[in-house]
Amino acid sequence: MDTLTQPLLKIHNFEARIQALLAAQAKRQDDETRKSLICASELKEWLDVGFNEANITRVADQAGVSTATLYRLYPDRNQLYLDALKLGNQLLLDMVLDAPQHPHPFRNLIEFAYHLTSIWQQASVQLFYYIQGFILQTETEITADARVIVAGISQEFRHFVEAILDRLIADGFVEDRDRQKMFVRLVGDIEVRTRSWYGDLGAPYVPATSWYHEAVKIVEEFFLMYGTAKFRSIRQQSNISFLDGGSLEKTPIQAPDEAKFYGSLENHLPFLKDLENSLLVKPTPASTHEMMMLELQRMLTKSPNRLDVTNRRGRIVASAAIVIYMQGFQNLSMGNIAKQAGVSTATLYRLYPTNWDLYQAAYGLGVSIYFAWLGRDIQAANPLLQFTHYSSIYFEAFLDAQSKNAWSLDHLKGEPSEIEQMQRYSEIKVQYENLIWQKRFAKLYAEGYVKEPPSWDMIHTFQGPTAIIIGLFMRDGLEALPKSSWFEESWRITDEFFQIYGTPHFHAMRKKMNWDADLEAHRARTV
Repeated sequence: MDTLTQPLLKIHNFEARIQALLAAQAKRQDDETRKSLICASELKEWLDVGFNEANITRVADQAGVSTATLYRLYPDRNQLYLDALKLGNQLLLDMVLDAPQHPHPFRNLIEFAYHLTSIWQQASVQLFYYIQGFILQTETEITADARVIVAGISQEFRHFVEAILDRLIADGFVEDRDRQKMFVRLVGDIEVRTRSWYGDLGAPYVPATSWYHEAVKIVEEFFLMYGTAKFRSIRQQSNISFLDGGSLEKTPIQAPDEAKFYGSLENHLPFLKDLENSLLVKPTPASTHEMMMLELQRMLTKSPNRLDVTNRRGRIVASAAIVIYMQGFQNLSMGNIAKQAGVSTATLYRLYPTNWDLYQAAYGLGVSIYFAWLGRDIQAANPLLQFTHYSSIYFEAFLDAQSKNAWSLDHLKGEPSEIEQMQRYSEIKVQYENLIWQKRFAKLYAEGYVKEPPSWDMIHTFQGPTAIIIGLFMRDGLEALPKSSWFEESWRITDEFFQIYGTPHFHAMRKKMNWDADLEAHRARTV
């Protein structure tokens, strides 16, 4: 495979690289070349029709081999999946490693950030990562081997990024600090703009000006956190205009009208407002899992009115949501769901004529529970503590096996026929995030704790490190473990945010009110 990928290093489009592999068919082929072509063809099928619809005859035709040859080389279809997954990841890594080099160390980091955003924002790349998540989630026979492949590529990517940082450290421009935290800060700001938050195949992030300017902003914030006195001195003396990210236009938050937004949710998330209200009047559950199980069990309770269709629908949807949450959507059984909901299969199919109708309803309920949990207001006089909680509940909510199951229907978007149907959920996710974060940051701004009105740049700075950690777990299957605790990791992320956006008033209040004592109090409680 290496001989086929080496000449393609100047092609920065994922689909074009796959197509170039298929076009490189030699007259005399050895089996390794044929296997490379078959894997490239399998990748093309995934992107064209989805993982489940990939057709072995088309794969052979596109690879220029007979089906007999394909079956001889790949008698086990699972091995083809693994080799295609490996090829896709290797092609993407090759694209990253082909980042343009600039002699100026500051400019070089900007070029790398821009290069990475140009790769990760591609629709074909987004689709490949969704299919990768689908394989890791549902193809249990190859999950372990697939994780080894993905982990190996991820490690190579991380080493490449750290080599760039090591050069800056060696030149004295960046402080020699924890590489993992530096990686998370730099790459997280790229992740949250591309693969993670906006990786919904229908709700991409649109910068205020350009992606290059986004790269400048990302690098600007990185140097604000890790730049040395030498860097600041040279920057001041040299008037490095291309690194003036602070002067670039910020991307405003287009928050939806709240009343209209909730009014439009009836067909997709009809339970959301009720769930949000329940958190206002009931004791707050200890975790996402506890809230999920409490709410689903509540919905399974039969109404004394046998004609209550709403209750019947709720029981059916809750039954399906429990299965999705505990086992993943692929384990849904209509007969078992009907039995658990206390209805006949005829009633189930009358209310939900197709499996997809029920899948969407159950998915919407699960999403509503997560939204209500993640979007709730946390009261705290200390903004450091308050936003630490906002960050830590994301870690708590997503870094477990059940969270993968709850969002597992996302992976159906790997099937092009279902992308359009799921697009509305993508739009809702972005609108909901707009709404809750705009309100949270507007409050900080009104209190004089941050130096500018809410913007997507502000959200990205806060959410970037969280996004890359969760993304590596949800998408790549890599186990995420903090060095201390997720609360302390969240405190560090929040502290970085206020170092970048905090006002003199915030820093004065932090010292006067001894807000850092809350971190020490947490440590004392958890010893």
